Amino acid sequence: MAKKSDKALQDLAKELKKLRKENEKLAKAVGTMREDQADYHRRVLALIDERLAASDSGEDETEDRSHDENGGFVTAESAEVGGDVPDASADAQRAHGEDQREDQREDHGEEPEVTEAAKRRAKELGVDPTGVEGTGSGGRVLVKDVEAAAG
Repeated sequence: MAKKSDKALQDLAKELKKLRKENEKLAKAVGTMREDQADYHRRVLALIDERLAASDSGEDETEDRSHDENGGFVTAESAEVGGDVPDASADAQRAHGEDQREDQREDHGEEPEVTEAAKRRAKELGVDPTGVEGTGSGGRVLVKDVEAAAG
């Protein structure tokens, strides 16, 4: 009986040794994943800082990039050009955006914000950009809005 007990203890010790090795491998993998996650986090923060610095300097990067004015997020505006937003959601977003733009103009009596590129294009086409309804974020008038208004 003592031999069976010793054998069982030895088997358990071997199994425990295997489990510890596996645990070490998993701990190392988790550590690597955390390092990667921290690196990605630093990259995202650097991109945000870069974007904020560009917007503070008055540059209008959204006009020159291939993604939409919302940084690539799919919204009702971007859904019109091939986004993947359900129709009901897109309609709700559009209606909400239009209401907000109208409220902002009524409440503050402000003219809509017009991008520099849209101002240049409006001048070329002879269009008053302040009379154009903007489809950009917060009712911002974009080049495509000016071109649409020019017909």
